[in-house]
Amino acid sequence: MHPTSSVALDDFAAAAPHDSSPHDARLWRFLLRHGSGAMAYSSLQPGALHFVHEQLGYLAYIPVRHPLFAPRGMHVVIGDPVAAKADFAALLDAYAAANDAAVTVFLDIGRDFADVVSARGYPVNEFGVNWNIELAGFDAELRGKHYSHLRRWRNKARSEGVEVQEGRLGELDGAELRELNREWLSRKGGKDLAGLVRPLILYDEEGVRYFWARRQGRLLALAVFDPMYRDGRVIGYLHNASRAIKEAPNGTNDAIVLQAINQFKAEGREVLSLGLSPLALKSGEAYPHNRLVARGFDFIYRRCSFIYPCQGNFFHKEKYCAQQQPSFIAGIPTLKLYHLLGILRALGTL
Repeated sequence: MHPTSSVALDDFAAAAPHDSSPHDARLWRFLLRHGSGAMAYSSLQPGALHFVHEQLGYLAYIPVRHPLFAPRGMHVVIGDPVAAKADFAALLDAYAAANDAAVTVFLDIGRDFADVVSARGYPVNEFGVNWNIELAGFDAELRGKHYSHLRRWRNKARSEGVEVQEGRLGELDGAELRELNREWLSRKGGKDLAGLVRPLILYDEEGVRYFWARRQGRLLALAVFDPMYRDGRVIGYLHNASRAIKEAPNGTNDAIVLQAINQFKAEGREVLSLGLSPLALKSGEAYPHNRLVARGFDFIYRRCSFIYPCQGNFFHKEKYCAQQQPSFIAGIPTLKLYHLLGILRALGTL
């Protein structure tokens, strides 16, 4: 199911990094043309494998094998296919025909791909909401009652002397950057997550933007923004990763995001994605689905903050007054409750 022959790259591939391997170049060919989804750039993350169709596009997945919940293998596919929406069905059929895993779980997919998967008879459950800020309409002055939390967080950071700037990671002291990452991870279980959150890479990456905050010269926080592409141009960014030391004043991360929003808006970008709030805002299942999985998600959202602070994530992102888009999860040939353990394994939480 992996590609075995090279392709003739089109003009889009010319924008790929010059040191890309042939495999990377194939991914960039489709990413630069069809990578407008928030999770598209995450398809390049370490540990991800790829099903590539030479004419249509590709799927990125994390392979999982476990003696209890994935004894015959599981693929956890990350986000929508990197392909034209018109080709989703053909790409899914090609993947299903070549699939060498007993189960495939499609994680954090949008309505267009969910329509295709459901039409093939596979169960599709709601998975949460994604948040998109339309930059042209965002009020940089944060006026009005609905922005009151953001104003308070931004003003708190300013009053504490927090200063934000953009640059390349290569401009930072390596030891300082590694210490920021180590200190943050030590409070988050000691390891980075994968899949839904692309792991932080401690060197400059193609197209990725970096903003950080300092106070009196000390590095307080870092935020990473992944590019979103359409027809060879950057249309926006995903706020993918954040790091902050424990002593960072409240509002430091929001001060970084707000400055990034203003910068991207000034450049004429279309959108900033705040990413997924998993298992949040259940509005009723839109497709034939597994009811036990739906109940399991609801229980995790309400009672399992030790796994992931779902409610806190939703509360914070809601204050940006972004547009909400439903996210879905689907399974081939089916989606069972115990598959959740396989998903948690793939994401690095087990």
